[in-house]
Amino acid sequence: MSKRFNHLGNEWEAFATGWGDGVGSAFRPDVDRWGVVFRSVTNPSSGDYGVGSISEADPADASERELKRALEEQLVLAAINRSRYVWRPAEAISEETRIPLERVRHILENAATDVIGGSRNDQGYWLYTTRAHLAKAASPAMRQFFKIQESS
Repeated sequence: MSKRFNHLGNEWEAFATGWGDGVGSAFRPDVDRWGVVFRSVTNPSSGDYGVGSISEADPADASERELKRALEEQLVLAAINRSRYVWRPAEAISEETRIPLERVRHILENAATDVIGGSRNDQGYWLYTTRAHLAKAASPAMRQFFKIQESS
């Protein structure tokens, strides 16, 4: 269960994860979002990109528009999580991923639930990171603090 498509100058393949998310009652949940992982066919050494979500269990049944939007979210998160920098401005993420700046900002401010907005850098750009990336870069004491925050 996969689908190939072109986006941002690359050929991509979307693979179903086999799991879904949704709301339901009793013993019959209604799954309305399905997991999908993206891999660059053009540049396979870049590895897999996150677990996005789409409305179809099989990516072959999803529209290219929906796959592109889910891919863009994963590329934005990867631009943060794979960076040597803890905090990244939307402008740098846009340049790196080739996703238009307004779309990157939308993802950072709305779609990516684990994104943290920080302060402005010296150039006046807002900085962003993810909880996972911040925890990875943090001191042992801060890691313990994050664990306590997640469990409460």
